[in-house]
Formats: sequence, structure tokens, C-alpha cells
Amino acid sequence: MRLASFVARLLWVLPLLGCAERTQKQDVRQKAPEQAKGAQSMKPMDDTCASPRPAGALADQAREELGQGMVGAELAPVLPTQWPPKGGGLEYFVYRKKSLPTGLVKFEVQGPTERVHFVTPGAKPLVESLAPVAALGIEDTTVQELSDSSQSHVERAEQALLDVVAGCRSLDEARGDLEGYLEWVAQNPLQGQDLERRGATLFSWLRRR
Repeated sequence: MRLASFVARLLWVLPLLGCAERTQKQDVRQKAPEQAKGAQSMKPMDDTCASPRPAGALADQAREELGQGMVGAELAPVLPTQWPPKGGGLEYFVYRKKSLPTGLVKFEVQGPTERVHFVTPGAKPLVESLAPVAALGIEDTTVQELSDSSQSHVERAEQALLDVVAGCRSLDEARGDLEGYLEWVAQNPLQGQDLERRGATLFSWLRRR
């Protein structure tokens, strides 16, 4: 009788143990999606970026802010306010050419005369007048201007810079395009020497091999 009673109790307990085991497995399955969802929300911010503005649109906004001050003025390629870029600041330096009464078509290159600063790429630009204005040297207009291919390289370099500032490209990935800045400096030695001094950290990084 004792054996029969023991077997009856065992048969009654076993289903309960199975239910408990199934309940524990269900709890684990229910928690797993929640944990996965939480892990996804911890995705690093660097993996996302705001769509960068076209470099040409940014330059046009700088020119509009200068207004009549753009007469006889030229914008150098856009620079970051910090390098590596932190905070998204951008700036343009404005250079001018003064005609000389030499009988030849020569100009005195001056500047920068203004600085157009964007706190972020989407911010309203601020124009700062710079003084005293330095004479950088004499430019002979017989010197060829940027070729179409060189101009394209510079435009691509400026866009690459905006991509980096926006967090959409890494420095290593953009490096080849950014070398267009070195091409502009070589083609514009008077303004280029001054611009390289102002963007020293960027140009030092570009010249490291």
C-alpha cells in the first residue's frame, strides 16, 4: 500500500514540475526581446549623422551674408574651426585683389579682410571684419587660374570636409578627397600660404603621409 501511495503522489507532482519548467522558459523568452531592444537603443551616436549641406549652398550663404562686400572679393575654401572637427564649426576667409597702375595686369592680393563664421553648418553665418589688412604680395594675371579638373578637386574637398564635420565620413575615408585643399594652396600661393597658417592643424594632418 505504501508503494502504491508513493507512486500516486509521484504521478501527481511530475506535471507540476513540468509547468514550473515551462514557466521559467517562457520568462526567459519574454525577457530576451526586451534585452535586445535595450541593446539596440545603446547604439553609438557616431553611427548616425545629419545629412550634410552641399558645399556650394554653404558658400552661397556666406556670399549672401557679405552682400555688397563680395565686390572684388574671393572666398577661400571653407575651413573647420577645429581639427579634428569638434562641434561642427566652419569658417570662410575672404581675400581681395587691388589693381596696380603698372601698365600690366597685376594685382596686389590683400587679406583676409573678413571672416564668415558658421557655429554649425546649419547656423546663420556671422561676418567679422579683420584688421589690419595685410598685403600678401603681387599676382600676375598671366598665371593660369584653376583648371576645371583642379576646381572639381577643390569642390570635392570642401564637400568631404562638410561630410566629416557632419559625422558622415571618417577622416581616413575622406583623406583622398581632402587633398584637394593642398591643390588649391599650390595654385594660389599668396592666399594659400596665409590660409594654411590659419588652418594649420588641418594642413599638418593632410601633409602627414
